[in-house]
Amino acid sequence: MSIRVADQNTIMFQYESGTYATPSGTSGSWLGLVTNHDPSESQNVINIRYAGTTDRNVGQFVDGPVDYENSITYHPQDWIMLGFAMGSMVDSGSPSPFIHNLAEVNSDDGYAFTSGTLCPFASFTIVDQQKTSVDGNHQVRTYKGGMVDSWSLSASEGEAVECEMTVKTKELAPIGSATADLISIADEDTTRPYVWSDVKVQIDGVAFNTVTDVSFEINNNLSSKHYMGPGSREIEILIPENREYTFDITADSESSQTQTLYDSFWQNGSTFNALLEISASAGSKEIFIAMSGCKLTDFNAPSPAEGVDEYTATIMPETVSAIVNDLKEKYNIF
Repeated sequence: MSIRVADQNTIMFQYESGTYATPSGTSGSWLGLVTNHDPSESQNVINIRYAGTTDRNVGQFVDGPVDYENSITYHPQDWIMLGFAMGSMVDSGSPSPFIHNLAEVNSDDGYAFTSGTLCPFASFTIVDQQKTSVDGNHQVRTYKGGMVDSWSLSASEGEAVECEMTVKTKELAPIGSATADLISIADEDTTRPYVWSDVKVQIDGVAFNTVTDVSFEINNNLSSKHYMGPGSREIEILIPENREYTFDITADSESSQTQTLYDSFWQNGSTFNALLEISASAGSKEIFIAMSGCKLTDFNAPSPAEGVDEYTATIMPETVSAIVNDLKEKYNIF
């Protein structure tokens, strides 16, 4: 017997190809600098009370629908997970650096790498391994048929960029606990993650250089469907419903820019475009997240008795696209 210690944990993902919720290959891919994986496994036990038990207790416990949800926090070194969240990744460019266009998909757009009429959105498998020194005591959990319910990035002054995502999955497949059952992972990516000084914000074509905090979120509002026909407790399919974006910034109040935000976009309600650029190396490690049809939905600029005036603004884009330049040849499985 031994204690499982966090330094031996590995969290990776596997591409799916062919049939939905079926991983491709026997190894995993590097996800990023993962700092936490918190899987939620809900058995949704149904408590039934009925007449005739002659006491006040539950009459029967009945197994209900099974739901799996994975919350992952990591420092990004690439933007593959954003691609899964948006639904489409198109790779181009050769030789390096390579170009990856990340785009929205709608309900009439299929996913090129999995088949079946019930699986229209981009999916992948999450692998969580807790290893120990004792052969036969490892824990390997594979969550198959995962789709990104929500994905966000945040950057704060003086810190590394951080991403959080919630992934709903179709099924959990525990694997044997022997060392031979462990899934291998690609070599550790030792490139530095993106940091706050890589981040730039443009609003209506103007660079906002006094931003101290920024966050961007996409929410797919996945609906978990437990159909009657298949006769299974597991999710049959996850369906993306209304897509929502949120872009939040906090900044020290530079007078002319704050006035433009307040007058043109808050009071007058004009729409505008915004750009979030995160560039560790121009042309070879960067992402440009373009937001169109933006509406300022909240604006707060308090007047304190001391310190620097600052404001917070919440922006809701209508449409979003992203272009990535980096040294990773493929964001897709092939």
